Amino acid sequence: MTRSHAKNNTSGSVFTYYERNRTEYGSKTQRIGADSMKKIDACYLCLNSVRNPVACSKGHIYCKECIISSLISQKAQIKAHQASLESYAAEEQLEREKARAEARDRVLRDFERGLGLGGAKIAAKPKALAEKKVELGRDPAKQDVSVKLIEGPTGDERGVKRKFELDESAMERLAREAEDAALKAIEAEQAESRRAKLPSFWLPTLTPEATIGPLKDVKLQTMCNVGEHPHPLALKNLLPVHFTYPAASKTDSTKATPICPSCSREISNATKSILLTSKRPAHEETTDGPAPSKKAKKDKKDKEEVVCGHVVCSTCADTIVKPGKQCPVCEAHIRPDKDVIELGREGTGFAAAGGAQAKREGVAFMP
Repeated sequence: MTRSHAKNNTSGSVFTYYERNRTEYGSKTQRIGADSMKKIDACYLCLNSVRNPVACSKGHIYCKECIISSLISQKAQIKAHQASLESYAAEEQLEREKARAEARDRVLRDFERGLGLGGAKIAAKPKALAEKKVELGRDPAKQDVSVKLIEGPTGDERGVKRKFELDESAMERLAREAEDAALKAIEAEQAESRRAKLPSFWLPTLTPEATIGPLKDVKLQTMCNVGEHPHPLALKNLLPVHFTYPAASKTDSTKATPICPSCSREISNATKSILLTSKRPAHEETTDGPAPSKKAKKDKKDKEEVVCGHVVCSTCADTIVKPGKQCPVCEAHIRPDKDVIELGREGTGFAAAGGAQAKREGVAFMP
């Protein structure tokens, strides 16, 4: 009773379960039936049976036409985003230059104001010192004293006159420090002026002390958006997929269910299926000779293409493919640690198979 009241304490007692689910308030969960699940051989973009199927490195299957169209549209969006980032960077540069110029003007105003306030005292000191020198200079006995008072002792004693030197680097450093101090003072004044204008003080980005930092270097690239965590995807990294269908349904494979070419077991969302991605055909032989360089290995790896792409069930992959290290269909060489990818699959409508619930997050403001 307590838990139910804590979850629904802002809802009226006249609300029914159906009406509460229809509202756009709070988090919503919905169980998904078998009719809403994608088939194992269906495209993640068009949701139809795949035509010329390809897969990414995570095992997500697409029609080749669909994924190429998606990558082209993503590249167009990336170009537009790059143009906006360049305009933002130019605006930031102008803002920094404007702030620097304002800080420099403040330093100059403070310097001029200081000279104006202390000008009379500074001008009076040389005159008083000259009068004192004349008075002391009248008496020959005090002539040496006058010289000592003005010029100071000679030799290695303290107070000897030294030549004033100020190089250009020191001047630039002092000017830069003064500009930085003035810039910090300007930012503090702006934060103080914003304090009374921002009612949403609890938001970290809207606090008076918050400053808009520089744009971070974002690596713009095409992505595979299937799953909770999207990952980078390029056209050259797409892997071919070859499903095997029963002999009686080769003419119309859109209504048939793919099978494992080794054991003829149906492949569906209820079973794990493995994609074999070998780049070494069966007739390839190892050559004896000197080991190739790293550059030669890299060039050869870039030029290699996937020659297998057959889909088998997980049982055959564990009992036949991995121990024998070759595909049961084309006999291509298989590396168990690199050339085996589990295909992505959705649930079956049952809770035990997973993927049977969809959730939408929402914010519920409690009074």
